[in-house]
Amino acid sequence: MSVLTYIASNYPLEEIKNPHEKLLSVNEAIRCGIKDIPDFLLDSDFDRDKPGVVLYCDRDIEFDLERGKIIDGGFDDDFSLFSADGMDDVYTEKKYTVELQWNCFTEGRAERVIEYIRENLRHTDEVEMWHIWMGIGEMPIVRSKTVGISQLKPDDIRVLMESDLNAESAGLPIQYRIVIKAE
Repeated sequence: MSVLTYIASNYPLEEIKNPHEKLLSVNEAIRCGIKDIPDFLLDSDFDRDKPGVVLYCDRDIEFDLERGKIIDGGFDDDFSLFSADGMDDVYTEKKYTVELQWNCFTEGRAERVIEYIRENLRHTDEVEMWHIWMGIGEMPIVRSKTVGISQLKPDDIRVLMESDLNAESAGLPIQYRIVIKAE
């Protein structure tokens, strides 16, 4: 099982690529000076022009296991949003979904996500943000909080991201959602 954080709306949601990550072919990676290319990608049978096989990042990511922290440079734009339409485990009744991916929460990233939601709310009456376990196979109990967009703060997103996804009620898993209303 894994964690999924997604945003849902009845108005189309724009995908956003992380500007700090890029998928390259092996030859592109070599031209960029990347040295740590796995040997199997350098074999003569492997198509070195095949796109999207080497991930290039313009920042270092450190995992501090003792403190349970990820250190990634803290760039406010270091996240991506890409389509989650049609994914299993997406429990919303909204038509459109995008998955939020980032290494860790920062206030600046949360502010950017809030701006993204605010922009979508110009075209619809509400947007949902979910934080769930995937692969549970049954309809979960949903704990929900409703706020107006002007009241949505980075701390609301932090609390959502830190929700206890191991929690159960009457033997059923609990999923978490914020419903954000246009004003």
